[in-house]
Amino acid sequence: MDKVRVLCAMSGAMMQEFSTRTAVRLGDYTLFRLMLPPFQAFLDINVRKEVEKNRLVIRHAGVAQRGRRTPQEGDIQWLLQQARDIDRKFLQQAAPFPINIHIEYRDIDQLRARRIERLLELAGQLLSQWEVTPRFRTAVARLYSRAEFESLLCEILELYCAETRMLSRSVHIPRIFDSARDSLAETVHSVMVRVARGLAGELTHTVYRRPHSSA
Repeated sequence: MDKVRVLCAMSGAMMQEFSTRTAVRLGDYTLFRLMLPPFQAFLDINVRKEVEKNRLVIRHAGVAQRGRRTPQEGDIQWLLQQARDIDRKFLQQAAPFPINIHIEYRDIDQLRARRIERLLELAGQLLSQWEVTPRFRTAVARLYSRAEFESLLCEILELYCAETRMLSRSVHIPRIFDSARDSLAETVHSVMVRVARGLAGELTHTVYRRPHSSA
């Protein structure tokens, strides 16, 4: 079994579920209900780039783990540059939408580097433990307490929430919406944080429910 590929699939499923739940919660707000069809398409593009970034980080962790080395600052800087390349593809895909995005990396990179660091650490430790432990849930349980694992998942998702809020400052929308942008950004962020905490709790419950009986 290719454990790196499995871990990438798990990460992708988590991010897709996170995006879907966020869109559903935003549908409770009148303005977002009016904007939801195009906004949902925008969210779908956005989450695909994050899935791709996470996959890149996990694969890098796998290469480091096979080489029996711990990723260093140079690895994080390389991954940050790769993330910018993924962003460029995202900006091309977002071009049909009535927005203009100019990403200020000076503001975003600190958050992004922290998220990369945490995901590298988590993926590397899981892959190492999984080598000597036949089941994923058992590997997790041997590495972390339930509270520690939930906290790690929550931290990674909340760093993504914070990065998204900061990214919203790079979005130039039609002038008619200027006055509402900050309010909308805070609404999106608060919804994302609530979804992140709920999802982290549910995933942790799934992993720790029967840690020794399944994959």
